[in-house]
Amino acid sequence: MAKPDKADQKAAYELKAVIDVGSTSIRMVVAEVRDGGTFQTLDTLNQSVALGSDTFTRGRISRSTISDAVKVIRNFSSVLKEYGIDSDKDVRAVATSAVREARNRDEFLDRIYMATGINIEVIEGTEVNRLTFLAIQPVLQANAVLQKDRLLVVEVGGGSTELLGLDHSRVSFAHTYRMGSFRLRETMDEHESSEARQHEVLRMEIEAGVRQCRDAVPKDGVKHSLLLMGGEARFAARTLLKEWDEVSPAEVKVSELSKLADHILKMDIEKVVRKYHLTSEDAHTLGPALKAYVKIAETFLMKRVRICSVSLRDGLLTEAATGASWSEDFVEQILHSVREVGRRYQQDQAHADCVTDIARTLFRALETEHRLNYRYEVILTVASQLHDVGMFIGSSSHHKHGQYIVQNSDIFGLGDEDIQLAALVARYHRGASPRQTHPGYDTLSREKRLVVNKLSAILRAADAFDRSHTQAIRDVKVFLKEDEVVVEVPKAGDFSAEKRALVGKGKLFEQVYGRTMVLRAGRRQG
Repeated sequence: MAKPDKADQKAAYELKAVIDVGSTSIRMVVAEVRDGGTFQTLDTLNQSVALGSDTFTRGRISRSTISDAVKVIRNFSSVLKEYGIDSDKDVRAVATSAVREARNRDEFLDRIYMATGINIEVIEGTEVNRLTFLAIQPVLQANAVLQKDRLLVVEVGGGSTELLGLDHSRVSFAHTYRMGSFRLRETMDEHESSEARQHEVLRMEIEAGVRQCRDAVPKDGVKHSLLLMGGEARFAARTLLKEWDEVSPAEVKVSELSKLADHILKMDIEKVVRKYHLTSEDAHTLGPALKAYVKIAETFLMKRVRICSVSLRDGLLTEAATGASWSEDFVEQILHSVREVGRRYQQDQAHADCVTDIARTLFRALETEHRLNYRYEVILTVASQLHDVGMFIGSSSHHKHGQYIVQNSDIFGLGDEDIQLAALVARYHRGASPRQTHPGYDTLSREKRLVVNKLSAILRAADAFDRSHTQAIRDVKVFLKEDEVVVEVPKAGDFSAEKRALVGKGKLFEQVYGRTMVLRAGRRQG
């Protein structure tokens, strides 16, 4: 392929590359990233490496497999040099469950970096779901029916299954399950007695995994559409629909998908490789993945499913093109997911919204004091929204119950550290001040402990302003003075309950910020 002229390239677009280290192969895409947040793929490279086979059977990546990965990424590095792409600045490389779960993942990552200069980032299921959401945006925008429906987006990977729930294009939930095609195949192979017994074991394992997916979906009688992602799903679409253009989502009958899955599972791996021109690793996982997709569709009473051609790499390139991982739209998706958690635990949403509004106002007014960026405002917002969810368990120690609920909720878009910080901030909206003996807080670095202190002090004060749960205090103005932070309410009223609450809840604020917080009514004009 002819390389673009460098002068034109500089003026019109930038060249970027993304690398996806998966369970069966390592893939790289080189693209032109253009103004306006779009990209055009120039090159796609794909090389099989049996990382999943090592991790999901022995728990670690073998030395020979590490060597194979080094060779692949060295070859990719040569291609990057031909394009003039800076591996430090213009390449993002990620690895998913096959590397994430390996006991020697640090050895693997260090070896790759030393040999190639490519720094691979291991991402959690929450990050995979976020990138999936970015990847499917063009699909949703081009298909009005998918925007109107409740939509389940599913990808059965080698080590895990990702489930993303959308309601009119807004994220309702995002979950990751340890049901992967490699794990399913290995479970089958452990039972060598008969083919019938192997298929029965596979059926039981899939049903156990799909049961978790079913339990995550609201049981309100509203039907969902199903959008499948992943290499095995794309294989099915290309096999069943010979003229699929891979631009529009393919629509496939579940009955035909089921027949294909059964047909693949009855064949020897070697025969699958020869007939369908697949690598051994891809042939190994094909049958179990297709069977899992069929069971998911049947569980939700689907007659047809849609299959799209986008992948994790499209999400990575979309992020590179837009240049912002925490855009306003993305944060709104986080908050929609958070509200779904609050709804599930029957919280007082009006109180949560009021406290959230005041907490964000305080955060912005204190920007020069706390020196925290927008990401931490989002974490404060999540904690403010969910600070009372522990009431679902009981009012006594509900702050501790709330910490547990937030810590164990799958909140779309937030990584493990973000969720841990939000859970701790929610915990400290009442009760004892943060102490180094408290679970969760005791494992934080000094920097993160300070973050929790700063955000918790703000949340406590914000919670005091709606002590009566009447939302009488709204639209406050904040004024910083040398020894005080004055919170001004637009109109006079009986705020005696809030003022009493502020005396106690404001103590942490005084300790952290060195100022007393004062509540006063606004002065009348004229």
